Amino acid sequence: MAQHGALSIVVDIKPGKKQELRDKFKEIEAAGIDTNSVVPFAKLTSIHFARFVVFDEGTDAYGKPFPARLSFTTNYDLPTDNHLKELIDNAGPGLWSIFSMCLKFPEGAYSAAKLSDYLKTSSIPTDTFYVGVGQRSVSQIRNENELREAIENYADAQKIEFKGKDAVYIRKKIVDFVNGNPKLQWAKTPAPKRSAGESAVFYGKLILVILLVIVLLPIIIPFVIVWMTLVLINEITTKDLVCKIDKNHVRTLVERENTIVQQQFSAMGNVKPGFLRKSTMLFLLRMTNFLAPYLFSKGKLSGIPTVQFARWLIVNDGKQMIFLSNFDGNSENYLRDFINIAGRQLTLMFCHTVGYPKTRLMWFGGAKDADGFMAWARSFQVISNVWYSANKTVTVKNIFHNAAIRDGLYGEMSEHEARKWLSKL
Repeated sequence: MAQHGALSIVVDIKPGKKQELRDKFKEIEAAGIDTNSVVPFAKLTSIHFARFVVFDEGTDAYGKPFPARLSFTTNYDLPTDNHLKELIDNAGPGLWSIFSMCLKFPEGAYSAAKLSDYLKTSSIPTDTFYVGVGQRSVSQIRNENELREAIENYADAQKIEFKGKDAVYIRKKIVDFVNGNPKLQWAKTPAPKRSAGESAVFYGKLILVILLVIVLLPIIIPFVIVWMTLVLINEITTKDLVCKIDKNHVRTLVERENTIVQQQFSAMGNVKPGFLRKSTMLFLLRMTNFLAPYLFSKGKLSGIPTVQFARWLIVNDGKQMIFLSNFDGNSENYLRDFINIAGRQLTLMFCHTVGYPKTRLMWFGGAKDADGFMAWARSFQVISNVWYSANKTVTVKNIFHNAAIRDGLYGEMSEHEARKWLSKL
């Protein structure tokens, strides 16, 4: 059973090197993101998604300037050491050439050991990491999609033979086809599941936290009342920036959305000033990070059914929030899902950034102001200079659908069960 990691490297760019970096990424795009010689992503078998993003310099909510930054992030299959080794073995010199344009990078000729140390020390923890397609490796997702296609092609070729036959018979023929196909021998074994011991540990953590909260309720309740009162006062007294949509900026973003079924979203915004905002934001992000595997384990982030991976990063000592996601469909529908499906839940996360629509108690308002939300989201969305997807034609829905088809190859089925399974083809 695969587990996932989130490599997040956010570093300052050397003065005068920002445009050179952007030109480098244009060269990578022009040469082909999968096969370019700088970072040949297709050789990196542990990566689900990856991206390079150049964030412009700016001024934080305290009026202090911050430099341009480079972000390199991957969603990968653990273990981390194997992932880093694969990066260096297949793209070491290319990564060296990219990060050499950033501050605090080692001087001199290429060194795999120095690059490895740099990647490890420059990696920052994610404050919230969401996985919509958990427990599946890059290869499992690809293989199960190919399995479904092979079964569908076989079933189409056998239409005449299958005509009038019962579902149990047809299913047996499909199972025999899979078992007899040398390319599908891996499918003779069920996909790995969480063991009883792993499940006990997984749910045991949640139970312990719930019990601790219950014990501490007499302290927690008055503390929350006081804290929320302070938040409400802060919301009422804070004058927020009103964002406006730059149509040319939006057009540039949308034009980069290509024809594959997945897309990406990258954004960075200033966190509102003050200890209250920073500490509340960090608590909510980390609480979400803990609860996400329990509450959002079926491919739905707060009810949004299209998100494959997402992460929140707090950088510059809590002064900026970076949000990165990989999702199915296009960005317009994706943002509308934020408004219509998960407006209140995600408002809890985003309301601490400058320009977010006015809220009350971090729950009311916010994304319900659709025009204000869209203007805020597009204002802080930036171009992902290089974006890679390992399984470009597979949606969240496809992944769960393909897994159900594979699961249906094992054991016995009644006529009703077999008919229901065949309906997935």
